[in-house]
Amino acid sequence: MRSTHLLVCALSLVSSTALAQEPGVYGGPPPQRQGLELALGLQGGHIECEGNMGQCDGLTEAGGGNLTASYFFSPSFGVALDLWAMAHSDNGFTFTHYVNTVALRWRPVPILTLTGGIGEAHASLSHENTNLAIESDDGFAIMGAASLDLIRGRRWALAVEVRGGKGFYGDENEDGMADVVGTNVGLGANFTVFGF
Repeated sequence: MRSTHLLVCALSLVSSTALAQEPGVYGGPPPQRQGLELALGLQGGHIECEGNMGQCDGLTEAGGGNLTASYFFSPSFGVALDLWAMAHSDNGFTFTHYVNTVALRWRPVPILTLTGGIGEAHASLSHENTNLAIESDDGFAIMGAASLDLIRGRRWALAVEVRGGKGFYGDENEDGMADVVGTNVGLGANFTVFGF
């Protein structure tokens, strides 16, 4: 899977950068993380689709990535804008499920960050011979994530992260239940810079 290769390359690059730093240059514990943080993540996982009228039912492997901009008001509490997409390609067709949210972030200990958000989901199906989506839909979204810092510098951190998100599409029966629910689940790594 391409996403697994990308993840391994990213981890190798970041860890070699960390090892190349001179020991003892900074001294003392790293400063508390507060203020603006920017993160880039890569995941491998799956996309699942459930339809109450048989529109879709199934699970497929997928790769994805996210961009997150956070602002921590204190070392333990912040807000974020999180843009996340996972995609699966087969026979020239690509299905992409986006979960874009505004989120709250909580850091109970300096190396663990928990995230929960709401926003908009977007599902699209495209073919390699067209530049436009063949089908697409928008819906309400929820997302949750947990990341654990593995390596930390004074202004950056590399973390392992698990995340999940759902998109709720349509309500033709007007019963308060979505006709289709799309689910992203991803496990990967993110690289964060902070201390601007």
